[in-house]
Amino acid sequence: MKRINKIIIVALTAFILGSCASAPTTPTPEEPKQGVAAPQPEPAPEPAKDEYTRSTENVHVTKEVFEDDKSKVLHIIDNLDLYMKNYDYNGWYKYVDPESRQYWSMKGNLTKASSLLKKKGLRLLTLEDYFRFVFIPARAGHTVEEIRYVTEDLVKVVQVEDDTDIVYYTFKKTNDHWRLVLPKNPD
Repeated sequence: MKRINKIIIVALTAFILGSCASAPTTPTPEEPKQGVAAPQPEPAPEPAKDEYTRSTENVHVTKEVFEDDKSKVLHIIDNLDLYMKNYDYNGWYKYVDPESRQYWSMKGNLTKASSLLKKKGLRLLTLEDYFRFVFIPARAGHTVEEIRYVTEDLVKVVQVEDDTDIVYYTFKKTNDHWRLVLPKNPD
C-alpha cells in the first residue's frame, strides 16, 4: 500500500508540475507575435480614371462638349496626317493658329530653332521649312489617343505611355474652330 501511495504521489506531482510548466504558445489570430508587426490590410487600389475624368481635371466641361471637341480635334489630326504624308504645306497651313503663323514667320525664331536641331547645318528659313523639317519628323509614327483640357478653349492631344502623357499637338478654339498651336522655342 505504501508503494501504491508513493506511485500516486509521484503521478500527482508529475501531473501538477507538468501542468504548471509553460508550454510554447501560439498567438491567436487577434494576438500578434511579439516583435512582429501585425499584417496590415492592403489599401484598396485607386480606381482607374476614365478618359473624361483625366481630360477635364482642370476645367469644367460637360461630357457632351468633351465628346464633341475630341471628335473634332481627332478629325483635324486625321487631315493633318494626310497633309504630312503628302508634304502638303498649304493643307497643313490652313489649320495653323494665326499667332503661331506670325511667331514662326519671324527670322529670329527660325534661326534659334535651327540652332537647336539635331541635324547640324540645317537652316529653317520659312514656316514651310519648319513644317517639313521639324513638325513632320516629330510626329511621324506616333498615334494620339486622348485630349487634355488646359482651359475650355485649349487642349493638348496626347499619347498615353506608362501613365505618362506625351503631347504631340496643342489646339486652341477660336470662334468655334480648333486651330493648331505650334510650340515656341524654349527660352
